Amino acid sequence: MKSIYFLSLNSIQFVPYAYGLLRSYAEKDARIATNYLWKEPFCRMAPVEVIVGQIVEPDILCASCYVWNHNQQAQIAQKVKKKYPQCKVIFGGPHVPEETTSYFSEYNDVDILIHGEGEIPFRRLLIELLEDSPNLQKIDGITLNQNYTPIKTPRSAQLPRNLPIPSPYLKGFFDRFLSEGNSNTIALWETNRGCPYSCSFCDWGVRAMNKMRRHDLDKTIQEIEYMGTHKVEDIYISDCNFGIFKRDLELAKKLVESKKKYGYPKRVRIQFAKNSNDTVFEISKLLHDNDMLWGTTLSMQSVDMNVLEAVARQHIGISNYKKLKDRYLEARIPTYTELILGLPLETRDSFINGICTLFDIGIHDDIRVFELALLPNAPISRREQRKKYSLQTKIKPLRLADSGNALEKIELVFGTSTMPYDDWVYCFLFAEAIQALHNGAYTRFLAIYLNDQHLLPYRAFYDNLLQFMLTKKAGCFASFRRIKKLIQDFYDDPNMPQINRLLTQPDIMEFLRSYNPQRKGWQPWTYLWLSLSESIDAFYENVCIFLNQYGIVSDKILTDMVQYQKDIIIQLNYDPISGKKVTYQWNWFDYFFENKKLQEGIYTIRYTDTHTGPSHRYPLGKNNKKKFLDAAMGISYPYTKFRHFFHQPDMTEKIQYLPS
Repeated sequence: MKSIYFLSLNSIQFVPYAYGLLRSYAEKDARIATNYLWKEPFCRMAPVEVIVGQIVEPDILCASCYVWNHNQQAQIAQKVKKKYPQCKVIFGGPHVPEETTSYFSEYNDVDILIHGEGEIPFRRLLIELLEDSPNLQKIDGITLNQNYTPIKTPRSAQLPRNLPIPSPYLKGFFDRFLSEGNSNTIALWETNRGCPYSCSFCDWGVRAMNKMRRHDLDKTIQEIEYMGTHKVEDIYISDCNFGIFKRDLELAKKLVESKKKYGYPKRVRIQFAKNSNDTVFEISKLLHDNDMLWGTTLSMQSVDMNVLEAVARQHIGISNYKKLKDRYLEARIPTYTELILGLPLETRDSFINGICTLFDIGIHDDIRVFELALLPNAPISRREQRKKYSLQTKIKPLRLADSGNALEKIELVFGTSTMPYDDWVYCFLFAEAIQALHNGAYTRFLAIYLNDQHLLPYRAFYDNLLQFMLTKKAGCFASFRRIKKLIQDFYDDPNMPQINRLLTQPDIMEFLRSYNPQRKGWQPWTYLWLSLSESIDAFYENVCIFLNQYGIVSDKILTDMVQYQKDIIIQLNYDPISGKKVTYQWNWFDYFFENKKLQEGIYTIRYTDTHTGPSHRYPLGKNNKKKFLDAAMGISYPYTKFRHFFHQPDMTEKIQYLPS
């Protein structure tokens, strides 16, 4: 029998789903099932030599390639090929470029590239490789390495509307992986495939050729039963538009039934349909009501309509977006919004105004900002798009490479024709500040009050506050100046990685490791948030000075407001056993969480939080830095800002209410 080894390396413990799908479809052919021996796939990052040492007499080495593992897998392939020259090396996955002119000159140990959807060409390859003299050029959807010259065949046919792929879960392909007791194991699960959209910054629609197809409903329901009985805690639904079909609600109901019956899965992370609909809402509500939802995406990428048109992003308009947000808010369903920094036609003003527009329509909890990366097959990566929008890019390390591992690279945009580099730096810093101050709640309630009372709009408050923090030499603002320098250093230093920027900074890491020396997933805003937690009194004193400069005096009501703002933040010395009782002269809790008018009086409330986060999974502990970190901010992946940072309204008791 011929042996097949499979690489799908990731630092996150995902089930090796690509391996499972490809094998399940391939083994429908009896010739493959009887003539190939599949070795246990490699899915955990490990040094190149360690993995190479475990590959013995391979006939075929496959690799599912993404931006986070391509170079590592290429180095493994190089060493395997040197050791076993007869081994056929096959690369597929999203990071395999459609344009292959120079690919084999750099990665000359790769024999075959599979483009796009892999099931059909991969199965045909395995069948043909059983022949004494295989003719690989008759197989569509691949590129062959012929003495470093690419020989590309026509595009392969796609699988039909009803995806004929047996379940790798039900076939037992992941039993060993799931039985090894891995912590933080996440099951990938596909119920449909394809994307009807064609956003230029994404390669999803290009890969799927926009055709929507579905897995068999009975099969997917059986997979839910499997994951429940195998105690899978977390599921990541890899559909790019879950909720686009009405049947998706039925699947969500089955997930809830499984949790009630078996206790699993506990949480579900979903890439929801880009244009939210009633089905998405019902799924979100159902999962939220059963403590299973990581959050619902209300997709934006930019708030500016010209920007969205430039990147071929369908949009529903800000008024409809507000209606959606209000619907989710009324049902108390957590949502998050993703923005991309550096998109074509975005300016400094449009980017900052966009964030503040989100505040205006009630998006306060979770705004996530990502740098624009140029993926190999995304339309925006094409030469004409780069030229049209003057995309200024640099190739950066993706993350720090552990000893013996390859360095992965990513191409990032640092400026465009409408957003020069200096504006990009400021917008980056503004986004990190917003995530610490507004999402992180240090100034959220104060900003809402000032905006609602027409004292200071969001844009004026945050733009001027950031300028104030950068220029005033107060110790409590030092972290903001430090992050600005870090952003500038990131551009200048070719060795500083994107994901692990903070890990390269000894002074910052000395501070962060005092909370958790093992954690690696630190974003700049997390450093800002924790720094403020250690100088919270000085921070609010200086915020009042800032407001006084804009004619907002520290009168009775503002003083009370700032006190409420400070008290609601979870602090290291909070005791979850006794809680915290506080008294105010205005009914701030009612104003912010029950939409009532402000009224003077005597209002005493008690904070009783003992756990935070989705499913109330993170316990609080007085003066315990690690518990404080997890409870206040959550783990680094999978991430949500839901039920973090501040004392939650459902854990707040009204003790005494005496209106004037």
